[in-house]
Amino acid sequence: MPKITVEKFLKLNEERNNFLKIKCLTDSIGLNNEIIGYEVNRPGMALFKYFKDFAFERIQIFGNGEGNYVMTLAEEKKIDIFEELFKYKMPICIFTYNLIPPESFLEIAKKSNVCVVISELKTADMVRNIENLVEEEFTESFTIHGGLVEVFGVGVLILGKSGVGKSEATLELISKGHRLISDDTVEFKKLNDGRIIGRKNEFIKHNMEVRGIGVVDISRLSGMSAIRDKKRLDLVIELESWNDDEQYDRMGLEEKTYNILDTEIPYLKIPVRAGRNICILIETAAKNLRLKEMGYNSAKELNKNLIAQIGKKKSDNSI
Repeated sequence: MPKITVEKFLKLNEERNNFLKIKCLTDSIGLNNEIIGYEVNRPGMALFKYFKDFAFERIQIFGNGEGNYVMTLAEEKKIDIFEELFKYKMPICIFTYNLIPPESFLEIAKKSNVCVVISELKTADMVRNIENLVEEEFTESFTIHGGLVEVFGVGVLILGKSGVGKSEATLELISKGHRLISDDTVEFKKLNDGRIIGRKNEFIKHNMEVRGIGVVDISRLSGMSAIRDKKRLDLVIELESWNDDEQYDRMGLEEKTYNILDTEIPYLKIPVRAGRNICILIETAAKNLRLKEMGYNSAKELNKNLIAQIGKKKSDNSI
């Protein structure tokens, strides 16, 4: 089962410029605690010592109701409830609406090695933002050999055998203002809404291996505007050496797909030989996909017009 530590959770939040608007109250306490999913739990009934079906292993959210009740318990010196609560190994407690838990709550949390943070967000916003922040960490992943680039806003996976020209095409795309996500290997994850997200290889990062030159760092060579950490996959293009015996699609009426994580992605096979500008072909394919998404299919429109013209000629000849 996928899991992340509280330390990783807080780091993800920092990378998104404090997306959750949180402040830690327990310093480095509980950073190694494990979070096993992005689902959260509101420990309402647990505060009444009813622990049946208590989802303690989830992120615990204390909203207005739970937060104010915790303060009431502290005022009435019923801290034995806190001690009962923290017998369960909760990974992290988050108080929304900037509610500050009482000192007795924090002391027991520290003794129990549980991280406690506060946030200015409303509870509903917090729940939604947590899912948005960590969903990718808990979804199925698939790694593929290829390069992922963003071309006119379209996420394009470039496949092909070694030496076919993938890196050269990618470099030319970057030089024209498009962006690199990952070269050589790409990790893909499928989100709950069906989107396939590809992201950089954390080891390789934004480096590229170019035969005859060596390894180049695109982020330093072309600037931060030339890279992205992740991108939705919209199109798969496979480059292959030109084969005179193969019949290549000239009209584009047949729409092929490539299966990644049980999702069908539009797929094109582009033959490569001397004199073909692969960069322009990839750019054209990306723009053509955008047109299709807007409801216009050039191949189908041409085919429809041709059929109409043939029908008209037959009609004229029959008169």
